[in-house]
Amino acid sequence: MPGRVAGSNWLDVDDGEDRVRVAYGQNYARLVAIKNKYDPTNFFRLNANIAPSVEA
Repeated sequence: MPGRVAGSNWLDVDDGEDRVRVAYGQNYARLVAIKNKYDPTNFFRLNANIAPSVEA
């Protein structure tokens, strides 16, 4: 996604995963790992949500 920019402060609840990935850039994979560990059921899912990669 070269050339694409998004700021996490301007993401909305209806922005898709692609836009969230762009906003968090290189940190996205690490944030998914943290989400998997601490919120695997996606309880905290509002705003610029990073979905867990596993279903609980």
